[in-house]
Amino acid sequence: MQNKNTEAALIRRFYLTELFANLVGAPLATIYGGSLINFAEVPAGRFMIGLALVILLNQLLLALPMNLYLGSLIRKHQKGGPDYPPVRVYNFMARLPMIQSALIFGRMLLCIIVAVVNVGAWFGSSLHVSATIIYGLYAAFITGLVIYYFLHTATTDITERIVAENRSKAGQAIPISYSGSQKRLRTFVAVLPLMMPSLLTSTGIVLLILAIQQSPADSAFFTARIIFALGLNLLTVPAILMYNRHFSKRRLMAIQQALLDMVEHGNTGSLIASDLRDDNSRTAALMNDALDIFRLMLDKLKNTTDSLSTTVMHFSSQNRETVAATTQQASAVKEIVSTMQDSSSISRQIQDQAIALAGNADESQDLVDSGFGKVQDTIQKMAEIREANQTTLQEISELTEEISSIGEIIELINGIANQTRIIAFNAELEASSAGAAGASFRIVAEEIRRLANGTVESLSGIKSRITQIQHYSQRLQTSSEEGTLKIGEGMNLSRDLNTIFMQIRGSAEHTANNSKDISSILVGQNQAYEQIFATLKQISEGAEQILSGTKDGSTETAKVQQLIDELKILLQRFSESTVHGSTGEAS
Repeated sequence: MQNKNTEAALIRRFYLTELFANLVGAPLATIYGGSLINFAEVPAGRFMIGLALVILLNQLLLALPMNLYLGSLIRKHQKGGPDYPPVRVYNFMARLPMIQSALIFGRMLLCIIVAVVNVGAWFGSSLHVSATIIYGLYAAFITGLVIYYFLHTATTDITERIVAENRSKAGQAIPISYSGSQKRLRTFVAVLPLMMPSLLTSTGIVLLILAIQQSPADSAFFTARIIFALGLNLLTVPAILMYNRHFSKRRLMAIQQALLDMVEHGNTGSLIASDLRDDNSRTAALMNDALDIFRLMLDKLKNTTDSLSTTVMHFSSQNRETVAATTQQASAVKEIVSTMQDSSSISRQIQDQAIALAGNADESQDLVDSGFGKVQDTIQKMAEIREANQTTLQEISELTEEISSIGEIIELINGIANQTRIIAFNAELEASSAGAAGASFRIVAEEIRRLANGTVESLSGIKSRITQIQHYSQRLQTSSEEGTLKIGEGMNLSRDLNTIFMQIRGSAEHTANNSKDISSILVGQNQAYEQIFATLKQISEGAEQILSGTKDGSTETAKVQQLIDELKILLQRFSESTVHGSTGEAS
């Protein structure tokens, strides 16, 4: 219903423009242009009759057909359809005020020129004719300007509705940006209402001044018209400026109100009316697009904030778990470091003991080598003793044999002594038988018998001694043989001891080598412990840094969560205001 009322109002205004041009514009142009005509010299009747005929022909031949044609175009564009897409309807409606005002301006200018030329023979100079046409042109321009603003206001609602309905539709949205030529044309059209009145007034005044120079007698007449033109220009230009400012202020106020609603109430759902026909209107359209982008950003920011909030909460939870795990890890690493320090100290002690053991093993090896040499010497000496003992046994055997032969000799001597004793006894008997002659012989025989008895007794003692010597020799031989056996056993023991010493020597060498290997291994182990200890210290420091960073991260996460909460409150304010604003517009 509102659209039909707007379209009907446009039709009425369109036809009212023609009525305004005939009832206001034509008389104004006649009065203002006719003020330069001296009707004492120019026939007023001819001028008025000619002007009336020109206006009548203008209406019948130009105005009526053109108005009927434009009226039909207005109705067709308002109805729309496939032949009249929104962009085409918009272009027509946006150009309609300029077309109608230009047509009326052109027809009025034509009427002025024809009416003035009709009585041009009574003018004093061509300068006077040109100045009269310029004055009439001034009135025609003011009339066209009023008609432009009059129709512009009527078409604004239609163009704004078209822009609003099709602003986001592909292929139907009205382009906002200008080309270079369009920018220059629109700049010229924007300054034309302000520039044209002063330009026409100045041109008319210059022509009148030149006309005064040609006809000084008419100087008083022309001077009064110059003063009147200046006064009228002084009244017209501020009025145009004020209306133009009021016309632009409407757009600026709409933009300011939308920004004020967004700043004070968080309302981003309001749409600024825009018909894209001037810079302020296009700024409003850009503001609408910016608000659309801002609303889209708000929606995405809200979704992102919700997602970020969930992520931050999850991250905060993980951060707390990380803090606990990192704390446990740091404690475990510290315990490992402490254990590694104890292990390193024990390893150093073991290394020292291993080094000492290696030294002791070397000393033991030296002692074993010395003992091995002693055993070798002992074995050699035992062999020599055995050989000497064998020699002694052999000599004892030989001595025993010699003693046995001595016994035989003694037995022989004993036999001889016994025989001698028997012979002496017999000789003594013989001597006794011989009497005195045999006394000397008897004494000799007694001495021989006594010597034989002594020899037998001596031999008996010697035999007893020899028997003891044989007994001792046998015991010595037995002892020597037992000594030989003992020496053999000693040699066997020495050989066993030699074997044992060789085993001990090999074991000592193996122990020394193992001690050196253990010492080398412990050195490498200590170096590895030192590297591990350094690494664990770095891990511990890193864990402490991670813990510190995680705690800082928890603090920053809390700050981020606080910012997210504040942002949610702000977004909720914008969202609620936007919903209320959209609901108000829909209602």
